[in-house]
Amino acid sequence: MSSTCRGVVFNGDGTYVRRDVFPVPEPPPGGGVLKVEAVGMCGSDVAQLHGHKHVPGEKAPLVPGHEIVGRVHALADDADLGVAVGDRVAVDLVVRAPVTENNPFGLGEVYGYTLGLEDDHGLWGGYGEYMGLLPGSHLVKLTDNIEAAELTVFEPLANVCNWFGRMPVVEGETVVVQGPGHMGLVCAAEAKRRGAETVIVTGTDADGLRLEVAREVGADVTIDVSATDPVALVAEITGGAMADLAVDLAADTTATVPLCVELVCSGGKVLLAGLKNLAPVELITDQIVYKGLTIQGGSGSTPSSMREAVAILNSGEFPTGPLLGEVFGIDQIDEAMALLQRTADHDAVRVGLRHG
Repeated sequence: MSSTCRGVVFNGDGTYVRRDVFPVPEPPPGGGVLKVEAVGMCGSDVAQLHGHKHVPGEKAPLVPGHEIVGRVHALADDADLGVAVGDRVAVDLVVRAPVTENNPFGLGEVYGYTLGLEDDHGLWGGYGEYMGLLPGSHLVKLTDNIEAAELTVFEPLANVCNWFGRMPVVEGETVVVQGPGHMGLVCAAEAKRRGAETVIVTGTDADGLRLEVAREVGADVTIDVSATDPVALVAEITGGAMADLAVDLAADTTATVPLCVELVCSGGKVLLAGLKNLAPVELITDQIVYKGLTIQGGSGSTPSSMREAVAILNSGEFPTGPLLGEVFGIDQIDEAMALLQRTADHDAVRVGLRHG
């Protein structure tokens, strides 16, 4: 076995580089080493590439990638991670620390974000062929019956499971998901799996492929907001009642936030989970008061929601195939990054890297 491996480094200034010689890590005390099989390339990776810091303590340069599936390559003699060498696992991106007055959210390190090149071997994200596993890492065993690249959807699904745990989808409801990125598509599929009667996904005229896949994974209706007024169409579909839940997962636009308020019924629910990179939002809050709305922020996953997501995937009940998108090897990183940033000559519902 080679003692070196490869990885992609984000410099935090809009540039990245493939580095062909990293040392294959040794397990840290209490930890291990993962041979990364695949990593999902998230839309938030684009913001990270350009220096936007969404995570406290985020570093650059670093090896990114937080939707990580791999096989346990090595374990320290004193490791207590609940897995064995050879197990295929999903890696929780957050290594949690004790909750204290100075750390109310219990945040420790975050794989792909807070460990940089200067931290030991520098391989702490899924864009590397191997990565270190810290003591206390949360690893959940994944099925061998589904391809690794398909299983990287565990991370966005774990987020959605967390959100729907706090703002449940009730059987028979109408749910609108704004933004058909991979988070939006996962959200739509899971809303339908949980019993929503009508799932509506909105996008623009640039989202034709994504809206097509939305219908494949469970959306009953898709709306091109470039050509159709979504408020009028949702009113028509619901007989004037409007949606029970509107989810904002649109990137790089703030207009979808007040639109959520318009799309839901009196007593309805709004879930805000699309990052706007700190752009201000214009919102008439009286409408929230008049309608008596419940508004929830969707941040990330929890250990329990991750276990729930993995159980769903292991059962084969989730449409991982249609959500796979396009997968590249590390030699094709330029093609992958162009597709991720939507500067390629075509689109994909999701982009991933496959190692080995």
